[in-house]
Amino acid sequence: MARTPGGKEAAFCLLAAAVSLSFLLVVEVGNVGAVAAPKRKNVLFFAMDDLRPDLGAYGAKEVISPNIDKLAARSMVFDRAYCQVAVCSPSRTSLLTGRRPDTTHVWTISPKEYWRDTVNATTIPQYFKENGYISIGMGKVFHPGAPSGKDDHLYSWSPEGLPYYHSPLEGKYGPGNKTSLWWAFDGFEDNQLPDGQIADNALSVLKALKNNQTQHGEERPFFLAVGFHKPHTPFYAPKKYFDMYPAASEISLPKNPRAPENLPYVAWSNWGAIPSWDDMKSLFKNKMACFKNYSLAYTDECMMPEEKTRELRRAYYAAMTYSDAQVGKVLAQLESLGLAEDTIIVLWGDHGWQLG
Repeated sequence: MARTPGGKEAAFCLLAAAVSLSFLLVVEVGNVGAVAAPKRKNVLFFAMDDLRPDLGAYGAKEVISPNIDKLAARSMVFDRAYCQVAVCSPSRTSLLTGRRPDTTHVWTISPKEYWRDTVNATTIPQYFKENGYISIGMGKVFHPGAPSGKDDHLYSWSPEGLPYYHSPLEGKYGPGNKTSLWWAFDGFEDNQLPDGQIADNALSVLKALKNNQTQHGEERPFFLAVGFHKPHTPFYAPKKYFDMYPAASEISLPKNPRAPENLPYVAWSNWGAIPSWDDMKSLFKNKMACFKNYSLAYTDECMMPEEKTRELRRAYYAAMTYSDAQVGKVLAQLESLGLAEDTIIVLWGDHGWQLG
């Protein structure tokens, strides 16, 4: 648990309905016990897509995540933050509104499940905006598109943060004319892929916010939400991040690849998206029943081959390390601009991902 210089426990805390395997990190800086009303802190709010707690901060040995680990070392780390539905839209909606899925009526990813059609819930960025903050978001914070009313742009963000920023490459990049569940982009710089562009945009926004505070007398603190897409599928990253890891044959297998005994149907995942990728179709060409029949789940016939499991775990780790590097860039900018001491940093994942 983080403590302030005055010895008091950190006062700012978000309780998250986060992840099937997820986490929340919170950093509080400053002396909570000061007599005078303290200056309100800025908030830097990272959202990570499909990020498991397979991080050094959680004891993982195989994953390279130096920037998140460094943040965790000076943060309050949540070990028991679980998600209510392990799907992007319901999990993010629950966390950002503080409402259960049975209240928001968001259980899947659907244009018919925008929570404001069901419940009058104030979101976290909206709360800051309505209480004197400049609220700016970018990337994947809410699930984009109709399920969030287009990033909840009418309510959650200040005029200074609009139009809401998405990378122009989102959904428009890949290895040639075929789809691949993973790809190492040889010779690519970070900003030739969406998360690198989102990080660059965050650096520019932080610089502008600092300039407004120092040059134009802006007294409002900021709430800046930065949503990265990786390590969500497809596991795409510059090749240099793949090269940080050993060959797939040296990547460990899951300790227990089997489903728990008496697994309830509602908890069953059929890997539905896996066979849709061109590089996976041949693997499951004659096994489509595995994705449709609950009784076949986790039988030997339907298990992912070990060599493919190792390959995909390595690709996921590379994508995770790529997103970790983007977090590091934003944190470095915060430090270089002299904003770190006046900023609370939050990092959370919406839900984990099955890795075998």
